[in-house]
Amino acid sequence: MFDTHFNSHKRFDCPTASFFNNKTMRILFRVQSRSRWSLVIGTALLIGVLRLLHVNHTDGRRNTSPSAIPPQSQSAVDVFKCSRNDTVNNISSSIPPTHRNFLVYKHCRTFSRLLSPTPCQNDLFLLLAVKSTAIQVDRRSALRNTWGKKGYVQGKKVKLLFLVGKSSDTIQGYPLQQVLEWESRQFGDILQWDFDDSFFNLTLKEIHFLKWFRLECRWAHYVFKGDDDVFVHTSNLVEYVKDNKPSEQLYAGNIMSGYPVRDKQSKYFIPVEMYPNKPYPLYAGGGGYLMSNQTVLSLEVAASSIDLFPIDDVFVGLCLQKMNITLTHHSGFKTFGLKQGVTHFNPCIYRELMVVHKLNPTEMWTMWSLQQDPKLQCFRSRT
Repeated sequence: MFDTHFNSHKRFDCPTASFFNNKTMRILFRVQSRSRWSLVIGTALLIGVLRLLHVNHTDGRRNTSPSAIPPQSQSAVDVFKCSRNDTVNNISSSIPPTHRNFLVYKHCRTFSRLLSPTPCQNDLFLLLAVKSTAIQVDRRSALRNTWGKKGYVQGKKVKLLFLVGKSSDTIQGYPLQQVLEWESRQFGDILQWDFDDSFFNLTLKEIHFLKWFRLECRWAHYVFKGDDDVFVHTSNLVEYVKDNKPSEQLYAGNIMSGYPVRDKQSKYFIPVEMYPNKPYPLYAGGGGYLMSNQTVLSLEVAASSIDLFPIDDVFVGLCLQKMNITLTHHSGFKTFGLKQGVTHFNPCIYRELMVVHKLNPTEMWTMWSLQQDPKLQCFRSRT
């Protein structure tokens, strides 16, 4: 249904002049100012919370009341015991240390859980599973208050979830782990595991999320999986799948392929020892894609029998190849941002899209406020 709306940006004009009248611009300025101040105030509050947590940690170590303990996993199987695989031979000395380290530890696939979200409800229609890191406090705050707001969209239950690993980063000397624990208690939307939050460990996030979904959220009809710097039109996602069946396979996004990057200066560098000179399988850009319940459950089965790969969206592509399902390319998923020549902040364009990558928190707040304006008028171009 939606594909007919996403073929070209040329069919949309900029907002009408009445939209950008002085009154609306004053409202927008106030919204932008509030969003900036909310981030400043939020950061100040978090620093205050950190100080309080630091005092509680140093002066009240024996306090074990439930309110002082962050949510923990109840799954006895999430226990990690793993050492390096010294039987891996013939690793070329030309391979970067990060890649060599990946090869000797890629058999380590089970890590303990540090923080758990509130339970999924039986009527959950769309789960928004967003990859984040501890330091991205402002991004998570923006998402919770814009397109990731919990509640109902078009009468369908929506839940936001952040997927994070362990970080050694600090703010003014205070560990960010304390921020995550506070966020978990306040919002119940943090799912964290005990592995380092790094680019190569995004695949670990993938397989741990798939396992968690099967065990604790398998009644969710659909899953959007993406990054914390994308703008998502949640209503369009719901509209796109509301007449589908979650028991059928669906994997939709910006479908692509390509060859492994051999440039050692690139973050996507893959030596030939890790992947031969052949194309990657088809996969969706990791910025954001949409899956049915059946596809998520099938992915978990396929992933269990495939060696980990350092690039998470390619790893998903390897799983999908084994599943032998049809991938749906949807032009509304702009995981590389908007094309040159397109007005980047035209709300009429955003209204007709699924996902746009990438926006900073202030841009997220601004575009969301524009989308919510009941006076927004958009007209289709005649050309």
